[in-house]
Amino acid sequence: MSARSAGAAAGRDALVVIGTLVALGVVCGLVWWLLVDPAEFTKTARGGAMAENDLGKSFNADAWFVVIGAFAGLVAGLALGAWRSRDPLLTSGLLLIGSGLAGGVMLLVGHLLGPRGTEAALRAAAVGDKVPEQLGVDTWLVWLGWPVGVLAGVLFVLLGRVPEPGTAGEPHDEASPESAPEARAGL
Repeated sequence: MSARSAGAAAGRDALVVIGTLVALGVVCGLVWWLLVDPAEFTKTARGGAMAENDLGKSFNADAWFVVIGAFAGLVAGLALGAWRSRDPLLTSGLLLIGSGLAGGVMLLVGHLLGPRGTEAALRAAAVGDKVPEQLGVDTWLVWLGWPVGVLAGVLFVLLGRVPEPGTAGEPHDEASPESAPEARAGL
C-alpha cells in the first residue's frame, strides 16, 4: 500500500470513527434527557433549597450520564474496533478522541433539551414554587464513562484476535521438524 493510499485510508478511518461517535453522542444526549427527571429547587425567602429527594435526583443525572456513556462506548469500541481493524493503534487513538467528543456532545444535547434558566426562574418564582435544575453533571469523574467503555470494547476486540500465520506473535512447536534450524535454512 502506498503512503498516499495509507494516508487516505487513515483519513477515512478518522472520519468514520469520529463521525460515528459524535452521532452516538447526539443519540445518547437525547436518551439521557429522556431518562433523567431533573431535580427541583424550592423557592425560599433567601433563594432556593433542594430537598433530600431532589439531591438524589441530582446524583441520578450524573449516574445516568456514566451508565449511558459507558454502555455506548463499549458498543462503539467493540463495533468500530472490529470493523476498522486495518490499523488497531490508530483506531484505538481515534476511539479515545471520539469518546471525549461524544461525551461533550451528549452533555450539550442533554443541556439544550433540558430545563434552562434555573437562576432566573428561581428569582422570578414565588416562595414555595418548584423550579427545575438545568441538566448537567456535577463532577469530572462522569467523563470517564465514555473513554473507559470505548477502551474496554476495543481491548476486548484486540485481545480476541488470532494472529495471522507468519506474524511475530505466532506460537510454534519447538519439537516440530519445521522449527529446526536446518529446516528453516532449507538444508
